[in-house]
Amino acid sequence: METAIWQNYSQDDVIMVGIINTSNQTQIDNFVEENSISFPILFDPGSPGGVQGGYTYQDYYLPNDGSPYPRDFIVDQTGILQYANNEIDTEWMLYILDELTSGSCTDYTLGDINHDLTINVLDIINLVNYILGSNMPSECEFYASDLNGDEILNVLDIVQLVNQILGVE
Repeated sequence: METAIWQNYSQDDVIMVGIINTSNQTQIDNFVEENSISFPILFDPGSPGGVQGGYTYQDYYLPNDGSPYPRDFIVDQTGILQYANNEIDTEWMLYILDELTSGSCTDYTLGDINHDLTINVLDIINLVNYILGSNMPSECEFYASDLNGDEILNVLDIVQLVNQILGVE
């Protein structure tokens, strides 16, 4: 988990925490050191220790033949639970995380199609090439190219981009 997930995703995109059922700091420190964990470990309040869980365990218990303790949850950006499993399935978790983090074009600016932090004639050239079919835009390039937000790249976007460069409203 540490290297497959925590260290491979931006901490702005993925937040990972562990939940442990003991308040014994020595046990927590030993667990963290033995497993080379650098993400935060939180105590499950209400836990008597052992395999019995606390409040989190009771709220999210997943009965099956495997581990009695729920291990893995993925909650999306809106707070909706997208994955819950009490057996480690790193491959499926990575798939879910990739799906949730892909398409996030929040660091793109409308008009900055080549993502060089400058809106200029190079962006116009990219847009024209997308419209003519010479190049295919990535999802984020499409987002930055669709200046009028109609989900179609066409001459209207070129006009709006030229006006943006010239400072015309």
